[in-house]
Amino acid sequence: MSLTKEAYIRYKIIDACISNSQEPYPTMDYLIDACQEKLGHEFNKSTIQKDIKAMKYDELLGFNAPIKFSKSNNGYYYSDPKYSINKIPLNTTDIEAINSALELIAEFKGTRLNENINHALEKVLTEFKEYVPKNSSQGKIIQTDAPPSHKGFEHFEFFYNATSQKIPVCFVHYSYSKRKFNSVIVHPYMLKEFQNHWYVVGYSENHNQLRTFGLDRIYEPLLLKKDFIEAPTAQKVEYFKYVYGVYPIPKQKRQEIIFMVKPILGDYLLAHPLHETQHIKKKESNGTLIISLDLIPSKELINYFLSNANLLKVLEPKWMQKEVTNLHLSAARNEK
Repeated sequence: MSLTKEAYIRYKIIDACISNSQEPYPTMDYLIDACQEKLGHEFNKSTIQKDIKAMKYDELLGFNAPIKFSKSNNGYYYSDPKYSINKIPLNTTDIEAINSALELIAEFKGTRLNENINHALEKVLTEFKEYVPKNSSQGKIIQTDAPPSHKGFEHFEFFYNATSQKIPVCFVHYSYSKRKFNSVIVHPYMLKEFQNHWYVVGYSENHNQLRTFGLDRIYEPLLLKKDFIEAPTAQKVEYFKYVYGVYPIPKQKRQEIIFMVKPILGDYLLAHPLHETQHIKKKESNGTLIISLDLIPSKELINYFLSNANLLKVLEPKWMQKEVTNLHLSAARNEK
């Protein structure tokens, strides 16, 4: 039997009606009316009869509901007064599924999440311990990329709340490139993770435009009592959707970026596209690919091209080709 969301809701309604000691022995008409009232459309007698049968006998559901019909009261009841589908024990399949899910959930505990989320996960894991005993004979089979605690992550919950509640913030920002501190006012729109580092993206009053700030460079953040400035939706969509990484290059517009890759990197990019706008323009017989991206150029994209310089060549735009070449030559000189 395929369990749909609506069918499950009907089971819950039927269960609640039969379990209700204030109105015992609900009739078929009563059950139909209850389902129609909750779900907002009509049901026939056949549907509810099938639901009751599934609750009693469907092995995949596993309810094994002890539903009986009382002729004298012309209604339904549970032969076990304490029964409810909310109290049914987990079966073997349930336990195996939860085991897998909890192992994955447990991987996200720790430094990547704020204290409240970690506390909630601890409660979930503890709650299911009696149902999901630890299998000591099998080692850990799921491992995620869990980096050590990053500087600035203690501000995650602060910026999450400011973003969700649309509250402007001010903070001291340290620039790694300029090696100096500045006080900035930002209207935060999004928290974004890229390569295990977190950033807040928002409208900067200091720069009069959308900007990205790494949490590791932020000090003494404060909430401000002032009107929140919203950026145009189209501007936010383009900034968030058409950037690889987090730092778009100033004054650059969205454009087509074309590069050629050798087969070994081409196979990887076919399996793991660099961005959703990735498009294969041409594939040579030897496996060489000509790939295009429709993006706002970013520092992270330049860095990606530099780190794979032996496997790819930027073709367009020409300014980016020149930039990558110059940076590559500069790095080669530093090695001497």
